[in-house]
Amino acid sequence: MNKPIHVCIIILVCIFFTGCVAPQKKPVISMEDKKNRVFKEYYEKALNLENQNELVEAKKNYHLAFAADPSNKDIRQGITQINKRLQSKADKYYQKSITLHKKGQYSEATRYLLIALRVSPEHVKARQALIAGQNLNIKKCIWHTIKKGETLSIISKNFYGNFKQSGIIAQVNNIKNAACIRVGMKLKIPELKEHPFVNQKAAPRLEEWTDASIQPEKKTDTLTLYKDLGIEFFKNKQFENAVIELKKVLNGNPSDKDAIAYISKAYYQLGSNAYTQKKSLAAIEYFQEALTFNNNCSPCKNKITQIQNIYKESHYKAGMKFFDKQNLNSAIFEWNLVHKMDPEYKKVARLLNKAQTIQKNIKALKQSE
Repeated sequence: MNKPIHVCIIILVCIFFTGCVAPQKKPVISMEDKKNRVFKEYYEKALNLENQNELVEAKKNYHLAFAADPSNKDIRQGITQINKRLQSKADKYYQKSITLHKKGQYSEATRYLLIALRVSPEHVKARQALIAGQNLNIKKCIWHTIKKGETLSIISKNFYGNFKQSGIIAQVNNIKNAACIRVGMKLKIPELKEHPFVNQKAAPRLEEWTDASIQPEKKTDTLTLYKDLGIEFFKNKQFENAVIELKKVLNGNPSDKDAIAYISKAYYQLGSNAYTQKKSLAAIEYFQEALTFNNNCSPCKNKITQIQNIYKESHYKAGMKFFDKQNLNSAIFEWNLVHKMDPEYKKVARLLNKAQTIQKNIKALKQSE
């Protein structure tokens, strides 16, 4: 068969599948244009959030803009400024915590430490204060019955020789507010390695701990801190930060029920947010993560099925439209997305093979010219 006849056959095959119109080329968007578009989107969002005093979310978008264009001076200045504002805000919460602790409002004091860390996770003093409250190296405990006129500060003075350990007594006995103690209430007083009891003769109110069924408190590590912080992040809808802290808990204690429950819910919320933003694959991944921590999550399973069906159908139809317009590259791209998720979906395997065959024939035709 001579060359002209060979060329004619190839042309006829192409016409049979795609018609006689040549494939249309889409405008090519350069990587630089894409980078500028992404940068502008995140930078403008960061500025708007900062103006609305949504500093945590603003910081997140500043960093996303920075990732798109690390050399931009405005972004670097914006990140420096937002960090200063967040640090200042966290400092105020930290100082509020100290004031509340001195007043004996221990639960509220802890809450403000957590808020400080939510605003600025790197806040050293707030994190150290929480860790110090969790790491109690207890040697032994004794019982003490509260007498008339006694406060936690007075009891601390009698046992430790100073007023500063009242918060430890409150923590061990789960007292949220020092004003809530009553005469006759029994308290467990811990002797700490760092804070030993003073001469017991100088503290006549001591009553030796004799109940063998009650053991001294075990040393608590930082896992409780991470869990409290993770839950605080979750409650304030900072789901990514919640996941980070809760993973620390589960690395140390994989069976922690609270951490498992909250990290599953955090992943579910991340999935819902991604779906709202039309990020289908990310949403599916988040819902699958939620399922790994809670395999009874029916909404997770339903969402995954729903998103997969929508994803496959939308890309399948997009491929059909591109194919009808002789835009083979785009059609193949769309059908590959479907095929990767579900090779058996409708006619996607056959259509993909058809488009690829035509593409090869066109390429062979061009090379033969």
